[in-house]
Amino acid sequence: MPLLLDPLSRQTCRRLLISAALVLLWAKALSPHALWAGAAVLAGGCAMLAATLATFRREPFLAPTLNRWDEAAALLGLHYFARLLI
Repeated sequence: MPLLLDPLSRQTCRRLLISAALVLLWAKALSPHALWAGAAVLAGGCAMLAATLATFRREPFLAPTLNRWDEAAALLGLHYFARLLI
């Protein structure tokens, strides 16, 4: 059974995938020997930016659709996963 998401949730998923890819690419470009340390710093910064944008846009924290709060939580998860791999 396919996973059906509303358009706002699909947009959030696309934005999250692009953010995660850019975080890993920038971390690899900036510091190839310390990939996970750079990814942890960049993912933490992106999570803070997503949370700030969600606050300014007054998005509900526990909404029925995915929004920037969910993006911030996923990026924070990437941050802690990268810190685990350091």
